[in-house]
Amino acid sequence: MQLNIIHLATQVLLAIPSSCHPQSRDWRNWQVDATTVQDTYDYIVVGGGQSGLVVANRLSEDANASVLVVEYGHFDNNPEQIQPSSVRNGWPPQDLYNLSSVPQVALLNRVQKVYSAAVVGGGSTVNGMMLHRGAADDYNNWALLNNDTGWSFEGLLPYFVKPSQALVDQFNMTWDADVYGQGPIHVSFARFQYPGLLPQWAGMEEVGVAPQVEGAGGHGYGVYWYPNAIDDATVTRSYAVSGYYAPVAERPNLSLLTGHRVNEILLDETFRATSILVQPRGDHEPTEIMTLEARKEIVLAAGALHSPQILQRSGVGPSALLRDYGIKVLVDLPGVGSNLQDHPINHLTFNYTKNLDPNPTDMQSNASFIEWASQVWEESRKGPLSTTTGNTAAVVPLRQVAPDTWDDIARELSNQNATLFLPQSYTKEQIAGYEAQRLLLADSFSRTDNAVVEVPFSGASSFILMMTKEVSRGTVLLDPDDWYGNPIVDYHTFENPVDSRIMVESFKFGRRWHQTAAIIQTFAPVEDSPGVNITSDEALLKFVTNTTSSSTGHMSGTCAMMPRHLGGVVGPDLLVHGITGLSIVDASIIPLIPGAHTCGTVYAIAEKAADLIKRRHRAKPPSPDSFNLPLRMETPR
Repeated sequence: MQLNIIHLATQVLLAIPSSCHPQSRDWRNWQVDATTVQDTYDYIVVGGGQSGLVVANRLSEDANASVLVVEYGHFDNNPEQIQPSSVRNGWPPQDLYNLSSVPQVALLNRVQKVYSAAVVGGGSTVNGMMLHRGAADDYNNWALLNNDTGWSFEGLLPYFVKPSQALVDQFNMTWDADVYGQGPIHVSFARFQYPGLLPQWAGMEEVGVAPQVEGAGGHGYGVYWYPNAIDDATVTRSYAVSGYYAPVAERPNLSLLTGHRVNEILLDETFRATSILVQPRGDHEPTEIMTLEARKEIVLAAGALHSPQILQRSGVGPSALLRDYGIKVLVDLPGVGSNLQDHPINHLTFNYTKNLDPNPTDMQSNASFIEWASQVWEESRKGPLSTTTGNTAAVVPLRQVAPDTWDDIARELSNQNATLFLPQSYTKEQIAGYEAQRLLLADSFSRTDNAVVEVPFSGASSFILMMTKEVSRGTVLLDPDDWYGNPIVDYHTFENPVDSRIMVESFKFGRRWHQTAAIIQTFAPVEDSPGVNITSDEALLKFVTNTTSSSTGHMSGTCAMMPRHLGGVVGPDLLVHGITGLSIVDASIIPLIPGAHTCGTVYAIAEKAADLIKRRHRAKPPSPDSFNLPLRMETPR
């Protein structure tokens, strides 16, 4: 079979030695267990996911500081999990918490899957390896909520991860090398691209989406090339384990305890966090409990799902809820477990009655192509199996998604009585905080340099419509019948009607995209879903209500970095309000979710957090690499 395939690499890689694969090491030699763990450390990091491993790496740069990481999950040593094509298999169930939401009232009472990693490396171990960042306006809004420019786009930029360089003239790939550095996370562009993405890109331009250079000046909007978290030398997943843990795992002052749950954080009479209660995973009730003490600081990195749960069990959270559960209230912080945000998604699907050769459907139905793809991967680590989720996306402002109604949508958000759509548990502080967020969101809706929907594309005929500016707010709260089991998650998806309006407009945008000359002439598309018979806004609303999913695995916001009088949980120093010696460094501190997959943002948060903690305890100055961008962009081969 003659294949009209454009390769993005010119240098053939031979078989990669097993020593290049992080999982080829014996991880058991790099861990402590309950019999060898010490009673006291300088720093205890609760959670060995993405942010926890970053912070542990940076804090243990000081050879005089002892660091313990406690992680509920284990290592995923499956060699397939670090291959780019692992994304096609979905998230491995053994690496996730087994948890679903409560029925979502505004989604016809449908229960939603909660995607939260329970594995060393966290989401970076299981995600789709998309590494891009939101618009500058997203992060500038964080600073406006806290009056701290250190959390603006410019303040965060030095901490964003570092990638590898990218690709060739056939696809006109662009990126801004100035916003990448030489850090531990490698990013690159796939060595194979399907030719159908070019007319799809042209169609985006026809419908008014302007091309941008990813990362340049906070241009997280428009249509652009985004990199993957892939090490170009080995064509394997570059993630928190390989980038931040493996290179330093043998430091004598760094310890990792896996398979253990942190029950509570203990405070002394001065409200200083002093120690944690830990027990082996799998014991439903507290047994075999260890008390581990932190001399300097406890760093909470358990994620947006479990950081608020641990705080609530520890007597830190909404006083009314804690009293109802019989938990002694130590610090009344109503925002613990509120402000939950994610990126709701739906799918728009077409039948391409014409197509270019090759195309993504060949990997499902063309036996010769599948055989060729396997062969070229084995021989040179190229071809379709070297790709993940693709490298191109449109991240579209509301003015382009809904050119006729954007101002009406923004006005509706500005003028509505938000309390009608917020969780009933919200206090006056939380309502005030949401009102501050709402003003910023309404402004972002009116801008041309920020977006409300992301549409990744790579030549396939089915498209994710991912909402990037969710207006509704959910909760993560203790289960009153099982404090040590999974928390109760309520996304409150579409509780605010602005969200469903934007999803309806996103489908209409996707249809206009497929009515452009570039798309029609190349693909002659026929819509499969929602379907050509669903035409009115009312019918589309019914469809999205019945089919939208609450989560893209981007849970954020449940311990928001906002002032205490606005329902915040941590300040710009990431210390929990009212407590010393306790900080939070994961996605739960995000006050407003950015318009991008959250992996890159979490790396930046964790890198900045490590510097804040070091300064707080006057550790030795960060190494020069700490100020490089965490992502390393690699040159295409």
